[in-house]
Amino acid sequence: MKKSFSLYMAACLLFISAGAGSAPSMKIYGIGGGTGRQADILNPDTAKTKPEITVKGLNGTECINIAGRWNFSENGTFTCEAEGQAFTDPISDTGTFDILQNGCSISYTGPGPDAIQRTGQINGNMVTLSGVLVIPGTGVTLSENSFTATGAVNTPDEFTLSGTGQIRGTDSGVPFSCTLNSIGRFTRDSVLRNRIECLLNWAEDNYPNLFSPAGASSQFQPPYTYRYYSQTNSYAGVSADNNHVYYLGSDGILVDVGDLAGWLTRASCQ
Repeated sequence: MKKSFSLYMAACLLFISAGAGSAPSMKIYGIGGGTGRQADILNPDTAKTKPEITVKGLNGTECINIAGRWNFSENGTFTCEAEGQAFTDPISDTGTFDILQNGCSISYTGPGPDAIQRTGQINGNMVTLSGVLVIPGTGVTLSENSFTATGAVNTPDEFTLSGTGQIRGTDSGVPFSCTLNSIGRFTRDSVLRNRIECLLNWAEDNYPNLFSPAGASSQFQPPYTYRYYSQTNSYAGVSADNNHVYYLGSDGILVDVGDLAGWLTRASCQ
């Protein structure tokens, strides 16, 4: 079984298709609700303050309140086996969604076009989520389709979940199984915006030859949060699509200067 993959940047979904030249037969979703890589199973030739206990559930269980808008970034791997052969490939995803909380029960809908849902419970500061891993398509019969994620919320505005998923079944009559393992990192939307503002201020202070005059206002044009500098005719910004920092100079060339997390650390904007 020959192995290759093609990236579906716009789809923001992981597809598993039924065969060469066929339409995708399944969409696999991680913690956040989907990522962007196509594969073919049968022929893959292609020091912080801790959060307070603030809420009580219906049975008297105490839990933290994590309701609100969150940004997430997710990385992991999926492995599929069919016809005695296997492949493993990475997944990654970023996005924003709203967590709803009723007592100690939580739910959210992923940002992907299929609006995958995750539901769960909080016990103290421990979070557990569950749902289906895939949306099966034509020709797919599943005997197992499950996803769970767990983790602890140790700070008020950030937490990390570890997710695992499993599917088993047949695709056009061929047995297969797939496993997903991923890590999702969540940051409150307001906190991330403040960190981006901090970074852009730092860039103005440290690179005045690139970003002048200082004190430019931040603007938002999906997927970018950015500032324009009239004197240097340049832009600095962050893309919500991949959490990378970008620079656009007077030459009109957009340059990806790296991962946001690394720049936040460099600028002491954590």
